[in-house]
Amino acid sequence: MRQRQGLSTTSTHDTKRGEDARTRLYSLSEVPERWSEAVSRWAEMNQGALTIENEERSPTVEDEWLFYQSLAGAWPFDLSPDDAEGMGTLSDRMTAFMLKAIREAKVRTSWTGQDQPYEDAVERFVRETLDPDAAVAFLEDFTAHHAPIALAGALYSLSQTLIKLTAPGVPDIYRGSELWELSLVDPDNRRPVDFSQLEGMLSELESVDTPADLLQRWHRGAIKLYLLEKGLRLRQEHPSLFETGEYAPLHLTGARSGNAVAYLRDEHDFGLITIAPIRAHALLEGQKTPIVPAERWEDTAISLPGDWANKRWRNLLTGETMTATEGKMRLGEILQSFPVALLATEGS
Repeated sequence: MRQRQGLSTTSTHDTKRGEDARTRLYSLSEVPERWSEAVSRWAEMNQGALTIENEERSPTVEDEWLFYQSLAGAWPFDLSPDDAEGMGTLSDRMTAFMLKAIREAKVRTSWTGQDQPYEDAVERFVRETLDPDAAVAFLEDFTAHHAPIALAGALYSLSQTLIKLTAPGVPDIYRGSELWELSLVDPDNRRPVDFSQLEGMLSELESVDTPADLLQRWHRGAIKLYLLEKGLRLRQEHPSLFETGEYAPLHLTGARSGNAVAYLRDEHDFGLITIAPIRAHALLEGQKTPIVPAERWEDTAISLPGDWANKRWRNLLTGETMTATEGKMRLGEILQSFPVALLATEGS
C-alpha cells in the first residue's frame, strides 16, 4: 500500500534537468558511437573558442562534453540557429548552467574557491559556440544531428508520462511540465509558468478532430497535455483502480518485443492496459513525428491472460476498439495512430 501511495515524480524544483530534457538524453545511450563521433567533430569545429594557457585548455574535455550533452537536452524545439534573439536566450541559459555545474563539480572552481579565469574561459566558450554569426558551421551541424534526438525524446516523454499516470503510485506533475519541459537546473526551472497559454491549449483540445492531428503540431507540446488530461480524468473517474487495483506486467512477443513495455491494472471486471514504446530510436529513423510506423512493429504483440483475452478493448486516447486474436493483440494495430496506448475494457 505504501508503494501505491508514494509519489511518482519526474521533475521537481531541484532536478538538474527538466523531465523532457532527460528523455532526450536517454536516447543517446542507444547511439553512443554516433554521439561520440559528433562530439569529436564539434570539438574540432570549436577549437577557436577554447582558451589555451601553459598547454592547459579551458574548458576541460569533460566540461566541453557536458556542454554538448546539456545543449542537446535544452535546445528548444522551434529554435533556428539564425534566430539571434532565441540564440541569445539559449546562450544566457547555458552560461548560467555551465557556471553552476563547474562550481559544484569542484574540479577547477567551486562556490567557495572560484577560479575566475577558468569561469571566464568557460563563459567565453559557451557564448562563442552559440553565436549565430561566429559559429554557423557548428550550429547547422548540431541542429541536424539533434533532430532525431529530439524526436526520440518526445516519444519517450509520452511513454514516461503515461507510465507515471497509470503505474502504482501517485503522479506528481511539476508546474510547467504539462508541456515539454526542457529546463536546466535552477533558476532555469523556476521561470514563471504561462498559465494563460495552458488554459488556451486545454480549450483547443476540445476542438481536436482526432488525436492524430496533435502529431502534426507535436512541437508545441499539446500532445503531452492531451495525454495528461486523459490520464488524470481517468484517475478521477476510477480512484479505487489506482488506489487498490492489481498490477501485472504483460508478456510481449515478436521481433520488437524489447521495444515496448505493457502492463495491466485491474479491479474486478474493469481492466486497463498501458503500452509504452522504449528503446525506439532506430524505429523512428526518417520520421518527422514521434510515432513508430505501424509496419515497423512487425509481428510484435501483447499476450492477454485468462478472460482478459475475450474482452473488447477501447483505446481511451483514440476511441478505437479492438479484440484479441488467439489471446494476442498486435502493437502495429494498437499504436497505428497515436504514439502510446491506454486500453480499457469496453463498456467501462
